[in-house]
Amino acid sequence: MAEMIDWRRLSVHRDNRFNDLDEKFCSTKGAKSDACVFNTVKELMVFAALIGYQEDEYHPLNTKANTTPISLDTYATTNHDAYIFLLALAKNPSLDILKDESLKDAIAIFEGYCNGGLKIIDSWVMNNISEPLITNVLFKQTLNYLIEHE
Repeated sequence: MAEMIDWRRLSVHRDNRFNDLDEKFCSTKGAKSDACVFNTVKELMVFAALIGYQEDEYHPLNTKANTTPISLDTYATTNHDAYIFLLALAKNPSLDILKDESLKDAIAIFEGYCNGGLKIIDSWVMNNISEPLITNVLFKQTLNYLIEHE
């Protein structure tokens, strides 16, 4: 019989190379009130993972050494864990990915899309460095995407 996994203790990691995005967009990391788009890093990670998925940018984390973890339980308290499971199913369309023994794989899929999405968001910021309100970059890029895919 398979060993039971305490899913609450599993961690979802984000590459520390993107810490500056946390500081730019997340109120919990000190974003200015006019630049605050997300309350938490977790919300930024979900947004980034969805961007990564939409743009088919999947970049698995090479190592967990230079990452910041957030517990899966933290995602579950706000139902953001559903995005982890949905993206895992989208990449690996088998319900086996949701079994206890595969939860680490499901999280790794989410991390890969998040990593890809953070790279995209970072490039948006760098390509629009002169933008006076950095939040406009996210809104403009999202709006442009929606217009292009009507």
